[in-house]
Amino acid sequence: MNENLFCRARLEVDREAIKSNVRALQGMSQNCDVLGVVKANAYGVGTDIVVPALLEAGVKVLGIATLSEAAELLKYGVELRMLSGVMPEEIAPAIEMGVTLPVIDFETALAIDAEAARQKRKATVQLAIDSGMGRVGIRLAEAEETAKKIIALENLNVTGCYSHFPKAEPGDAGSLEQISGMTRLAHVLRLPQNHLAASEGTLFMPGASRPPFNLIRLGIAMYGVLPDCGMKGAVKFKSRLAAVRRCPAGGTVSYGRLHKLSSETLVGTVAAGYADGVPLKLTNKGFFRVNGKLCPILGRVTMDYTMIDLSAVPGAKVGDKVELFTSMQGDSIDIANWSNYKGTHAWDILCSISPRVERRAVN
Repeated sequence: MNENLFCRARLEVDREAIKSNVRALQGMSQNCDVLGVVKANAYGVGTDIVVPALLEAGVKVLGIATLSEAAELLKYGVELRMLSGVMPEEIAPAIEMGVTLPVIDFETALAIDAEAARQKRKATVQLAIDSGMGRVGIRLAEAEETAKKIIALENLNVTGCYSHFPKAEPGDAGSLEQISGMTRLAHVLRLPQNHLAASEGTLFMPGASRPPFNLIRLGIAMYGVLPDCGMKGAVKFKSRLAAVRRCPAGGTVSYGRLHKLSSETLVGTVAAGYADGVPLKLTNKGFFRVNGKLCPILGRVTMDYTMIDLSAVPGAKVGDKVELFTSMQGDSIDIANWSNYKGTHAWDILCSISPRVERRAVN
């Protein structure tokens, strides 16, 4: 069967690059274990592709955000850890599934403890500490006293404490304070596991992956899309030409007549639009690549199609492959270009890729 028969747009995922990146990032730490963050369908990349690669790289804990994500990942037989917060109705099924739960305050701890007692089992939890993010968690100033009360609850198995950087940049004073505060707390509580560094923290805040910290949480950096991260590009977004037409000088392209052709132009219609994850902000901006040549985007991005100027590829024909972006840093169609045009970051770009786009493993 033709591999393109049912594929208008595809995200190609290099599993070997992911494994290489995980090992490289772990090597930056001092013997830290790795938690693979695979929430939101592995940042839009595809859990069914990413998780097996992580397990082959030695990852033994997966981080998720919702109970539905946990249910999908039970088949892998590894620890599943909810990272941010747990909703009241999620507590009972999460304990039944064996999910490690976050404790963001003493009230949550009491609720988990009571449900664990009802189920006649111990619930595994970790203490979420707000050391500066201002999102969820026990405030660092109150953490020692609150943590001791939580640890004393008889139906909880408290295996660690963790926090999160709002800004992980070298020399950032607030981040250095977080490291100091979490270090002090770790020495007081003496729990088996302490972690603070996610992807950027691992790359740019080395103090967060040194003792007493013994785990790093890897998400976006696994795909090589962070600027200046030195990781291998692991994703490519591709589509195909759905139409190739010669359009006359003076003609307009797409909705709103936002692009007027100054001369007769070979126009290609690419079978991917904003419903696939192409940002509307690429209207009249940026390039796709066809047969190695950069082709400017013409007019407004539409729901299912984006038009490009094929003047550099006069032999282009319907069905030809079109590269929309890669995660190879410095590439002329680096995902960073999309981030810049949209005024966002790589997390948003990847998570915005539609479910109707095929995810396919390579290597």
